[in-house]
Amino acid sequence: MKQGRNDPCLCGSGKKYKKCCQADDDRLAATFPKSVSSQPLPSAANINQLIALFNSGQYAEMETRAQLLTHDHPSTGAIWNMLGAALFMQGKDSLPAMQKAAELLPNDAEVQNNLGATLYGRGKLDESAACCRKAIAIKPKFAEAHYNLGNALKDQRTLDEAISSYRKALVLNPNYADAYSNLSTVLQDLGRIDEAIACCQEALALKPHLVVAHSNMIFAMDMMANIGTATLQLERKRWGEVHAAHLLKNELFHNTRDPERHLTIGYVSADFREHSATVVFGAMLAKFDCSQFSVIAYSNSKDEDAYTQLFRQSVTLWRNIAGLSDDAVADQIREDKVDILIDLSGHSKDNRLLVFARKPAPIQATAWGYIGGTGMKAMDVFFADPVVVPSEEKSLYAEEVRYLPNVVSAFFPHIFPPVNPLPALSEEGITFGSFNRMAKISEEAYQTWAQVLLATPNSRMILKIPELDDVGMHQKMVTERFARAGVDPKRVTLLGRSPRNEHLAAFNLIDIALDPFPHGGGVTTLEGLMMGVPVVTLLWPTLVGRLSASILTTLGLTDWIAETPEQYINIAVQKAQDLTALTALRQQLRPLFTSSIIGDTDLYAKAVEQEYRKLWREWCARTPDRVLS
Repeated sequence: MKQGRNDPCLCGSGKKYKKCCQADDDRLAATFPKSVSSQPLPSAANINQLIALFNSGQYAEMETRAQLLTHDHPSTGAIWNMLGAALFMQGKDSLPAMQKAAELLPNDAEVQNNLGATLYGRGKLDESAACCRKAIAIKPKFAEAHYNLGNALKDQRTLDEAISSYRKALVLNPNYADAYSNLSTVLQDLGRIDEAIACCQEALALKPHLVVAHSNMIFAMDMMANIGTATLQLERKRWGEVHAAHLLKNELFHNTRDPERHLTIGYVSADFREHSATVVFGAMLAKFDCSQFSVIAYSNSKDEDAYTQLFRQSVTLWRNIAGLSDDAVADQIREDKVDILIDLSGHSKDNRLLVFARKPAPIQATAWGYIGGTGMKAMDVFFADPVVVPSEEKSLYAEEVRYLPNVVSAFFPHIFPPVNPLPALSEEGITFGSFNRMAKISEEAYQTWAQVLLATPNSRMILKIPELDDVGMHQKMVTERFARAGVDPKRVTLLGRSPRNEHLAAFNLIDIALDPFPHGGGVTTLEGLMMGVPVVTLLWPTLVGRLSASILTTLGLTDWIAETPEQYINIAVQKAQDLTALTALRQQLRPLFTSSIIGDTDLYAKAVEQEYRKLWREWCARTPDRVLS
């Protein structure tokens, strides 16, 4: 059974069950421990019936029949394994069944691999990796176990080992499209964008309809330096044509066409938890006007934390859709009579865009969680602002672009540390910093930062990046980039991840933040401004490099926005020379931020809800003849 971002298989062979696991009595007997081989075995017909149900996707019926067989054959590990697979495919708790199967068949590589997949789904990464390693020890050339181990290692952030595991899986099975797809995500995390895109292309060549690989490629393309908005949107539209267009049907909606009535808004995301995305969309779940709107949260994740509880308590209705089919989710949304359905994921991990492709709500929009557009005909609106999507680019998007006062808000339910005095006042020079993910930092950005340091005497740089927890290759890679540009590595301090309060307090170490490019900061920029740290940003030609510029424009800080790398360097150097102005701005930034429409989440939510009402009035005024608008 595979795991992670792709559909699992039942036995780990990589083939359909009917091609590799058709059972007969002799094969069954050979797989059982000798201590139970004398017990009555399930018939081949029973086993093959379960296999047929799995292959046809009848997981509920498979579960029912497997449950009955476990009563008659409680010591038959294969039956427990199949029960676990049926539960897994329905998003139910499959762990007890898989643990029972592994207990009965401790030397069965496929069963150990399946248990590893199940543990991964429960977030038990250490145990998952241990099971996968056991499967590999039993069966060294087991490609699926290497793949599953790669998934666990990826989430443990041991990225080099994850790459090695995926590559081993690909050596054993060169046609393993899912391994190419997941390998691409690790390469993206390390900023190896060209390699990541090549992996996605390999995956799609093997499996053209592997929707996850195509979304991964779109995600990676957004980080390319030599690409334009037209090309990025064309690839999204290609995604829409291949994966989504055939799912859009012309159906009448029965939502009451009253332009001023109470509306039901649905939000779909896998990130209703402590996650960077919650910062930019949290206000819409926690600050909505309950006199005008009801809010339903459709959560595509089993992971829950304090943020999950906050959102669950705030919304009108909470539904967990993790493990449910796209059709089942779409049917539920129709049954809930959602008027406006909002996608909060775009092409990021664990999105449910294929639910939106079925058009279960009269009005559908994408916003906030991962801005960039979806490329889908079924998505009516993309919420942006004039900085991230200038008016002359609106026509490039599949969706109608509607402007908000700012493309994001900042929902911070936690308390921020106090803003300290400007570090440069007590240090020998200015301290620049960047706390963005490694994937966002291009070679050109490193070179530009080096030029800033070289042009600013006694300056230093702090990079705080999760990937720098690896004190080996990744830290060496970063310091070598600065060294090649002529910067003494002693001037560069490298920090890894830390708990939230420590992470926010680390902003007190820097005077000026330097935004990466081509993919600029988002939540990192918001957090830095709240900590009194201004940011120099480069207004990039594509959307993902314009978010910091959007935020600064709304705050009236356009003098921190550069249009060329040369201007970026000049702004950083000039701002670093005026400590009086920096000192004053450091104390002004937090009140400026919190009083703006970005930081005032009640005001931002009201502005968005005005757009919702406008969209609804327009829909009510249209002829009710079909889904497409």
